[in-house]
Amino acid sequence: MKKYLYFLLPLIYVALDHITKFLVIKNIPYHSYIKINDYFSIINVSNSGVAFSMFQNNNLFFIVLVSLVIIALIYFIYKNKKELTKLQTHALLLILSGGIGNLIDRFFRGAVVDFIDVGYKAVYRWPAFNVADSCVCIGVTLFMPLVKLLNQILLPFNAFVRGLTSISAGGFSSALGEAED
Repeated sequence: MKKYLYFLLPLIYVALDHITKFLVIKNIPYHSYIKINDYFSIINVSNSGVAFSMFQNNNLFFIVLVSLVIIALIYFIYKNKKELTKLQTHALLLILSGGIGNLIDRFFRGAVVDFIDVGYKAVYRWPAFNVADSCVCIGVTLFMPLVKLLNQILLPFNAFVRGLTSISAGGFSSALGEAED
């Protein structure tokens, strides 16, 4: 993947996320909505928790957690850029972009702005979400094949851990060749 795309794609996704959030905030009063049809509405709500509005009012915790995940993702992409396929890289960049988009909201607004509302009439509505959430979900879905790569990367570590387990079962002294009393 071209080097500039590592910066350009997240920039595009984060910009799209914040442009759509800005348009919603400016045009739809808070806790109001525009019904498009029985299945789709645009709503202006916020979420200080995580998915499905769980763990509300823990904004500082999520700022720290998401920041650490973003740093880990950037490190992982950088260290594994030669082994990652274009699809895997794009998947990770989508996850990274979603994290950055919602982190900006948490930092400047104290909560994430959600506006996409889907479901069937008033019978069932999926929790509201945004472009950043969509980036994370699509990225994770595309990322699933990456598990095979992670297993290949971790294979030597797993063998090492298995070796330690067998050493501890037989005692360190016998593993080191020392005589047991």
